[in-house]
Amino acid sequence: MSYAPEIQIDPIDEALARLDRRQIAVESWPPVHHQVAPVGTPVLYVVEPGAAPPDCGELADWIRRPVALAELHARADRLSARYARHLAASATIDDDDLLRIGSRVVILSPLESRLLRTLLASTGRIVTRAELTEAVWPWGPPSDPRALDNRIKVTRSRLNGLPLTIHTVRGRGFLLDVRS
Repeated sequence: MSYAPEIQIDPIDEALARLDRRQIAVESWPPVHHQVAPVGTPVLYVVEPGAAPPDCGELADWIRRPVALAELHARADRLSARYARHLAASATIDDDDLLRIGSRVVILSPLESRLLRTLLASTGRIVTRAELTEAVWPWGPPSDPRALDNRIKVTRSRLNGLPLTIHTVRGRGFLLDVRS
C-alpha cells in the first residue's frame, strides 16, 4: 500500500495568497518576471533578503522575507485602510446621478444623488437633518416626517460593499465615514 506524500503548505504563502481576496496584489521584489499590478491597485512587495526595497507610493508597501505573520497582517491592514481612503476621496457623482468610486458605478435616484453629494462634501463632519432636508428637497420638506430616514436607509443599501458608511448621530444628524 503506498501513501501519497503529505504536502506542506507554508502559512505565510497561504496568507499572501489570501491578500488577493482583499484586493491587494502581492509581488516579489526584485521582480522575478515582469509583474505589473493594474494602476490603482494596492501592492504589497515581498522583498528578498539582501535586496534593496522598492520606492513605494501611497498604494504600495513592502515587507522583507522571512515574513512574520503578524507583520504581514499589520501591513495589509494599513494598505487596505489607505486604499479605502483613496477610493473614498475619488468618489464622484456625475450629472447623470452615477456614483463612481474606483471601478464601481452605482446608479442613484435624483434624491439619493442630492443627499450623497451633501454628505460627500462634508465627509467626516456631522450634517444636520435640516441641512440634508434642504439639500434633498430644496422646494420644501416632504409631508412625511420619516422621508429623510427612509431615503438614508435606501442610500445605505446602495453603498453596501463600498468603503463609505452613513452613520446616524442621534439627535444631531448624519455622518459619512470612510471605512477600511
